[in-house]
Amino acid sequence: MTNFTTADLQDLCERLRPELDVTGAQIAIAQGDQVWQASSGVANAELGIPVTENTIFQIGSTTKVYTAVLVMQLVDAGLIDLDTPVAEYLPGVRLAAGEEWRKITPRHLMSMTSGLDNGPYSDTSRNDDSAAEYISFIGDIPLTFPPGSAYGYSNASTTVSGLLVERMTGQCWDEALRDKLLRPAGLTESVSLFEDLAYHPVSVGHTPEVARPWCPYRGLGPAGTTLATTARDLARFGQIFLRGGKAADGTTLLSEQAVATMQTPQVSVPSKVFADSWCVGPYQKTWDGTEIFGHSGTTSHGSSTLLWVPELDLSVATVVNTPHRGYPFADAVFTTIFRDWLGVAKPARPVADPTLAVDASLYVGEYEQHDTSYIVGTDDAGLFLEMNQGGEILRTALAPIAEHRFLPIDDSVTGNHTWDIAFGLGPDGRSTLLHNGAFAARRR
Repeated sequence: MTNFTTADLQDLCERLRPELDVTGAQIAIAQGDQVWQASSGVANAELGIPVTENTIFQIGSTTKVYTAVLVMQLVDAGLIDLDTPVAEYLPGVRLAAGEEWRKITPRHLMSMTSGLDNGPYSDTSRNDDSAAEYISFIGDIPLTFPPGSAYGYSNASTTVSGLLVERMTGQCWDEALRDKLLRPAGLTESVSLFEDLAYHPVSVGHTPEVARPWCPYRGLGPAGTTLATTARDLARFGQIFLRGGKAADGTTLLSEQAVATMQTPQVSVPSKVFADSWCVGPYQKTWDGTEIFGHSGTTSHGSSTLLWVPELDLSVATVVNTPHRGYPFADAVFTTIFRDWLGVAKPARPVADPTLAVDASLYVGEYEQHDTSYIVGTDDAGLFLEMNQGGEILRTALAPIAEHRFLPIDDSVTGNHTWDIAFGLGPDGRSTLLHNGAFAARRR
């Protein structure tokens, strides 16, 4: 780690933030006992408050790895088994329409193979039982696929993991997170409870106007709607895996076996721009022969990405408060850090390959997930995708980049996540699943 200085990291943050239309940002790199952090921009444009190294940002779905750690602590304690159906631990709780959901296990939940629909973005109360309240909303939604048979990212599945934590610990998810992970890990710049925000300088979302409210979805907290932290604390969290489950002071948070389990690929991810594989909590990628683990996420107030690299004993994190620019910002940051500073050739974004033969009949049809539907069809320009999300319709051409994988010409259909669109084929050779990056929709 001699190829850059704190000044280099600060220069990178100062250059990329305005270049990518980000209002406020932080970057952090952690290795061993050292943490480098850079900050730039504005935390709240209405009040003219600058981002400092102590400003906390909502991190969105990167929270899912924290929830997975809490579940794996229960595994370490012998309180749950990864491959025992969740229904045995959550009596009286219905997770989907029909009865096949009863086969879902904790491993399925954390590896995104449960088949649970992503679920609604529904408001809940702000009470301590809000996760259970949210789960009551999903009981009539059909499974996207049979448990364990495919990949499909699901906020609902991680919220079920959060409810599992609550039932087995007797605490609400926020309290369990604080008492069993944040405090013993020394992550003092990380909070999820609203009443704790007053003790930290807080960044708010810019879309471009300041976003309100701070969080309407406490029930989805385990999946990523409430946790806020600095890039520095996020990188420190990644170091727990590099230390074999230990905090910086040597406190054991996870067994080495639990860390190994969390870093073992469980399923291939069809949309390879997003990840190569999904493990028990984090995703896995291979860049230039180097294995990388991590997660990313977005809310209306922030976007984050965390990567950790065992081979390099390195953890790196980005946070921004312009949500739709979070993934492009992280991508640009990692290109410089990994390619230029660490000598790891991060793959370039794929480009269309007009020589690829495309049998459109394999994909044409209608697909759906809760609150979102897709039409895949053909026109004079070739294959197109039309997405209807809550009444907002977006349409884009699809350019082939690999077998059963396409690049949307208009990235807004991915929420500006720079993902690709992939199709999962059924026994008859026709697609049964459409993967919009992370999220899966079933054919009607």
